[in-house]
Amino acid sequence: MQKMHFNVKAFWDRVKARIKEKSLTQEHVSEVCRVPYTTLRNWMSKNMVPPLSNAYWISRLLGVSLEYLINGEGKDQISKTTKEALTLLKKAEEKLEKIRRNNYE
Repeated sequence: MQKMHFNVKAFWDRVKARIKEKSLTQEHVSEVCRVPYTTLRNWMSKNMVPPLSNAYWISRLLGVSLEYLINGEGKDQISKTTKEALTLLKKAEEKLEKIRRNNYE
């Protein structure tokens, strides 16, 4: 199996460029994506990999595919892998919501 290389700096460079293109602010991105602003700034300044769910919501807000933010390709396309990941995330969120409801009943 081939090991994939993920350039985190390039990821954040694409995020910053897209924020500028859309005339948004980092504060707005953090608010809409429900990430504390300081956390988003730390991810960006320290070139840290964000959790997949946060990266997904950032890509949605910025109107690009997650693949584009990761590797610069397929700006407006969603791959099969991303669709599968999103399906798994949705199922996990549904299970968590069910657990929360059961704990409060």
